[in-house]
Amino acid sequence: MDSSKQQQRQNNPLDTRYEILNTRYAHIDCDSFFASVLARKDPQLKGKPILALGMGGGFVIAASYEAKAKGVRTGMRLIEARKLCPEAKPIISDFLESCRVSETIEQILESRCARIEKMSVDEWYLDLNSCQGGIPKNPEIWAGEIQEDIRKQIGVTVSIGIAPTKLLAKMAGEYRKPSGITIIIQKPYLILNTKYLILLECFLNDRTSVSIPGIGPRRQLHSDSYGWKTAWDIANAPKDIIKKLFGRPGLDMQKELLGIPVSDVNDNPPPPKSISRCRSFGKEKDRDKIFGCLLQHLSYCVLKMRLQGLGCREVFVWARDEQYKYSGCPHRLPQIMDTEEQILPYIKFCFGKILSEGASYTQIGTALNNLKPMGNAQYSLFESAKKTARADMMQRSLDAIRNKYGRDAIVLGPGLKVEAKKQKRRGSIPDAYGRILDMR
Repeated sequence: MDSSKQQQRQNNPLDTRYEILNTRYAHIDCDSFFASVLARKDPQLKGKPILALGMGGGFVIAASYEAKAKGVRTGMRLIEARKLCPEAKPIISDFLESCRVSETIEQILESRCARIEKMSVDEWYLDLNSCQGGIPKNPEIWAGEIQEDIRKQIGVTVSIGIAPTKLLAKMAGEYRKPSGITIIIQKPYLILNTKYLILLECFLNDRTSVSIPGIGPRRQLHSDSYGWKTAWDIANAPKDIIKKLFGRPGLDMQKELLGIPVSDVNDNPPPPKSISRCRSFGKEKDRDKIFGCLLQHLSYCVLKMRLQGLGCREVFVWARDEQYKYSGCPHRLPQIMDTEEQILPYIKFCFGKILSEGASYTQIGTALNNLKPMGNAQYSLFESAKKTARADMMQRSLDAIRNKYGRDAIVLGPGLKVEAKKQKRRGSIPDAYGRILDMR
């Protein structure tokens, strides 16, 4: 390389893009999403500690960074979060508005990148090869423009990670929250003077093993026993031990940590294997009310399952008591089912197995598992064809009414207690018009 070109590159380091940057994947992650949506609707909440609560108001599903600074974390019970941050404002999350915000963000991302994989309501992977003109020449400028578009158009902030693999991109996206940009490079071509770029080895040495997605507390015990404290330690650990501890996915994890892509952006995901829903609430002993919540979950899951032409082969019901003790009961179905009438007896059976008489509970949930296309259903020889046809006709009518008037237009009998309670406070539940339920 002649001296003039070398001098030009030193003046503009990112023009060395293809020698130093192998940045195929981007991870977009909204900052404290549900809390940010609430602050977006009510500007008076901006800059204040907010606890965004799940259905029922018993648990924190997102906290503003002002609340996080006091130690509040996602998944924490409201009573515990208030002890850490008594001045925080607990508010029921507005899920309808959150979905609208998510759709708008996705539209912005689609305008800049053709291949997008939606991981959750507030998280996306992008294949930068599918951007117009290929991988952006200056990825930090590209990322900054996306952040600015989302901030101006929607009023929430996102953090962006860019890296050679999806796993690294996700870790990079969580590195400099909130509103951060982190770009992981594998080999430097020359000394770079930018706050966004970080060498792969330096990045992994600065991350603990538990920061790797999929390394939970139980797996962390394994890594600690071998002295693997950092993500770099795990990336370079002996392959035979990694395979023994984590199976073949552990070897794929190692490759991705070292910058070798294993998984690609899936912009055409397969149908889900399961659909679930749960609700947390204050201490409740009334079994009818708890069962009413469970029936509402069942209606939601069945509607969502049928919209995709699926049926389930297994149901699962779980609960948590006031001591936060978990109990669950699975039950395999005799054949694929897709109507509430068919599934309800098995839900009742599981419910009876997990609840203790006289105990108080704070959460109930259900899942429809082992989903399969209903076109492949093989009905039992011992079931009544007339009864099955009636159940299907009834479910079709329920689907049509709920699709037109909302899921709460028709509820099963035991769910009326829950619905009546919701109606009593419906005027203050967060909705599309900015009304927010204050839990104080």
